[in-house]
Amino acid sequence: MEIERKFLLNSLPEDFDSYPHREMEQGYLITDGCTLRIRKADDDCYLTLKQKPGSHEGSVIVNEEFETEIPEESYEALKQLVKGGFVRKTRTEIPYLDHVIEVDVFHGNLEGLVFAEIEYRDGDDALTLPLPVWFDRDVSGDRRFRNTKLSEMTKRDAQRLLNEIAERSALVL
Repeated sequence: MEIERKFLLNSLPEDFDSYPHREMEQGYLITDGCTLRIRKADDDCYLTLKQKPGSHEGSVIVNEEFETEIPEESYEALKQLVKGGFVRKTRTEIPYLDHVIEVDVFHGNLEGLVFAEIEYRDGDDALTLPLPVWFDRDVSGDRRFRNTKLSEMTKRDAQRLLNEIAERSALVL
């Protein structure tokens, strides 16, 4: 079970460049009912199935998730079946209390978009963990920030989203 929240940022944390990061590319084969995603993270390739369970708590994102590593040849073959476009991003992993914050800095059509995700142990943890001061607003409930939606955005759609974020004082790189 995956329990997470997404946040826009008002700044990057100190020493941001010193944390480990990976270059990622991902696309979606299925986005209706359940999500079937392919992802390449540096040299590792994955096939991931996500499905919503019966319940959902407030702005917390809850998914059942199954992920398996696949050969690069399979990833390259599956790329031909991707619906929409690809999401390209640099993911930086930052230790925080007993969690890991994943900061995604997007590229391509989404250049300038940056947000963070935190995975939690359970729903209570998701609602009680203190947030870092560099977090801005919670966008977990805003479907536009789901990677499936981001993969479908044109450059014009992405620019509208970035302009809206900038108007509300969140970080845009």
